[in-house]
Amino acid sequence: MIKMWCPKVKSSRFIFFIIIFTLNISGNADFVPKARAGHVAVIVDDMIYFMGGSRLIPSTNSTNPIKSPIRVYNLSDEVFSLNLLSQFSTSNPPYVDLSNTSARMKYGSEKGTAVPGGPNKKIVYLIGGVQQDLTLLNKIDNNKTITSNQTLMIEEINETYNTSDQFIYFYQSDAKFWSYPQDQIGTPPTRRRSTSTVIDENGIIYIFGGRVQMDTGSPIFICYNDLYTFNTILLSWSKINAANAPLPQSHAVPVLLPNGKIIYIGGVSQTQPGLVAELIDMKNISVFDTISSTWSYKYAILRDKSITIQPRIAHTATLTSDNNEIIIIGGNSNYGYNLTAVTPVFVSLNITTEPYEYSELITSGDKPPPLAVHTANLYKNYIIIAFGNITSNSAPPNEMNSRIYLLDMPCKTWVTTFTPGNSTCNNGSNINNVIKIIGIAVGIVFSIVICILLLIVIKKKYSPDKIDTDKTGIAKLSQEAPY
Repeated sequence: MIKMWCPKVKSSRFIFFIIIFTLNISGNADFVPKARAGHVAVIVDDMIYFMGGSRLIPSTNSTNPIKSPIRVYNLSDEVFSLNLLSQFSTSNPPYVDLSNTSARMKYGSEKGTAVPGGPNKKIVYLIGGVQQDLTLLNKIDNNKTITSNQTLMIEEINETYNTSDQFIYFYQSDAKFWSYPQDQIGTPPTRRRSTSTVIDENGIIYIFGGRVQMDTGSPIFICYNDLYTFNTILLSWSKINAANAPLPQSHAVPVLLPNGKIIYIGGVSQTQPGLVAELIDMKNISVFDTISSTWSYKYAILRDKSITIQPRIAHTATLTSDNNEIIIIGGNSNYGYNLTAVTPVFVSLNITTEPYEYSELITSGDKPPPLAVHTANLYKNYIIIAFGNITSNSAPPNEMNSRIYLLDMPCKTWVTTFTPGNSTCNNGSNINNVIKIIGIAVGIVFSIVICILLLIVIKKKYSPDKIDTDKTGIAKLSQEAPY
């Protein structure tokens, strides 16, 4: 019989090890991300990943006063995640910071779009957006000759943008690293931001519109109305030349319906390059049929004629799990620098009948403030709202949101505790979750019993009666002890 060597273990150390091991399994919530906007959020399996965004420069900076009326934000290259299999409170979500690994983004990034795709839908594809070389930016910020001259500083900072022509990057969630498709087939679109991007069940990404301007390396403001697809399985690009396309536009929020049609809500459109873009009426909805590759248009009506659904950008639109309704949240109502709050902030679009019908979304609970450039992700019965600019009715945003909010869809209630699959108004789900909780509790108790039994065995193995001394008086293990 082979005997394995085992060192003498003190019970207190063993217990300490068990506690640390248990804490590591449970995770920790030490990482608290800063408020941000313009980030992306993607769910892969049961994990939500947050990437990039812009963050306000602190108002006071004694060592390097880089903040000014024309420079308010810095971009982020951070990546952090949140496990959606465990219960948590919105006051202290257990984020995990991945930025100290190869998961950190290659550049500071904002105003891109991201979708999960690939053969097993575990790859996050980041489409377009603003890129900024943060290494070069840091050198500029530490050069007092540059930072003391606002005009020179802005000129130098403009050189940090658009540091790559690469239009698409991917993040491998399992291996935690960034790269870009090496062997792409076909011609991708030129770099741009604020596109309308979705992915279908076959792993094909549809990218419509978008814009270029100074922060993407273009001296002229240009919107687009071209439509490209990228097959995440074959890594191939195609341009769809369909007649009757909408005007060039950006910021429209796309929603892919089960019938293969993509509807585009809100945004701005431009009649020709260089001209100011105009807000699109929310009642005018563009539709692209991915099966027939044709464009069409719908006109939505108001259920309550006494309200007005303001046009908007920087909003979100989420299809509910029953496919009957689209939940539209937040956005900006005035395009340009005076980015004020929209009315109403929370909107429902009923798509079960035609014409589609808008109404104000009535919810209960502690609702979020008016937000723009936030994210919204559907997970089971929750819509998870994260970060974004906090807007007001009369002035541009000067505050960012650092929180997440949970809308429990079955009962349209804002809740503060995330419990996977458990709705506050769904008794059936509650019963199922009670069964799950009991199962987890039994598993934990079983693990504790095993640990206690193991501790008892170890203590018996190395109790004083098992210790002998040799002629020199030095204690040694008896022959029964393993080596």
